Amino acid sequence: MRKALFSFLAAAALSVASGMAQQAADTVYRFTHGPYLQGLTAQGVKVYFTTSARGVSAVEVRKKGSAEVRRVVDYVDGLVQANNTRNAIPVGGLEPNTLYEYRLSSVPIKRFRLSNNVYGDTITTPWYTFRTDNPAATSCSFVTLSDMHDDAAKYGRLLDRMPVGETDRVFLLGDMLSNFSRPDQPYPSYIDTSVTRFARSIPFVAVRGNHETRGRYARLYGNYVYRPRGKFYGTYRLGDTFIIVLDTGEDKPDTHIDYSRITAFDAYRQEQVAWLRRVVRSEAFRQARHRIVLLHIPPVRRGENRRASAHGPAMVDSLYMPILNREPIDLMIGGHLHEFVYRAPRDGENNFPILLNDNACATLVSVDPAAVFVRTVNQEGKVIFEKKFSK
Repeated sequence: MRKALFSFLAAAALSVASGMAQQAADTVYRFTHGPYLQGLTAQGVKVYFTTSARGVSAVEVRKKGSAEVRRVVDYVDGLVQANNTRNAIPVGGLEPNTLYEYRLSSVPIKRFRLSNNVYGDTITTPWYTFRTDNPAATSCSFVTLSDMHDDAAKYGRLLDRMPVGETDRVFLLGDMLSNFSRPDQPYPSYIDTSVTRFARSIPFVAVRGNHETRGRYARLYGNYVYRPRGKFYGTYRLGDTFIIVLDTGEDKPDTHIDYSRITAFDAYRQEQVAWLRRVVRSEAFRQARHRIVLLHIPPVRRGENRRASAHGPAMVDSLYMPILNREPIDLMIGGHLHEFVYRAPRDGENNFPILLNDNACATLVSVDPAAVFVRTVNQEGKVIFEKKFSK
């Protein structure tokens, strides 16, 4: 009896100790997601990450090989962003085509008071590297994929088939989520996988799909990814290649019962029409050697779309294509249909080639002065499409 009681007490003590150790581990201040780079240019970048509890954070940056470290914090109207867990710290004043090292630094705020805050111990990450954009570059490369729908494992397999560490960007062309229905859903869906594969050094661009517009947290998506000018549509320059990103919105009418009368995507697409007209008249667009359009929902005419709703694709066709068809576009890439499609140029319909990724492939785009080259592979690494588009 005594032996049994001793064994019971010992087991209970071990369980309590284990629970206390786990509780202590759970309360250790740490970085929980990131870092991942967004909005990289020739002069700056934005570093995103989260911490396990409220604190005040910074990014330390230096040129590769330099001992001079600059500490950068995010501030708004003179107030350093603090007592928070989610960070997006802009680092400016960088030089073009330069290799930099950076690391995160953060300290927990144990007591946030009017004065004399109580802080814990500072934590830091290892040093990571990135290179600023080169405006004079005559070549570039990037990866596109889409429609992962929260399948991080499949996303990881496709990234393993792409030389993401050697590219300039990864463009995620929408529907990386199925519906934004859970807090912080983008992290397990694709951001954490991006961080482990490439995003500490190579930025990704999140092109919004129709499924990212759905769910109770859809209006918070911009907290997780960079948006040029605060919009999900915008332009990007990779050397002398000009990239237009369109936000194609939902594929169903605003009156559809799924949206509970709280969407305005028809007006939103009209807003982009006015913006797109300004873009194609800009000096940067005119002077570019190559011009590529990226979007989620492709232009499909009524009667051609095999998916349930043709409203979104028809709007893309009727609103954007008349503008783009008058311009020297090299290539358009999209997704949405969950099937691989290559559409050769057709006069008056699409005066440039259109390539659509399915939901189980990725495409590498390589650009040089003479041509745009694409290679599409599936999860097994099999090349399913390969083509060179010459100037």
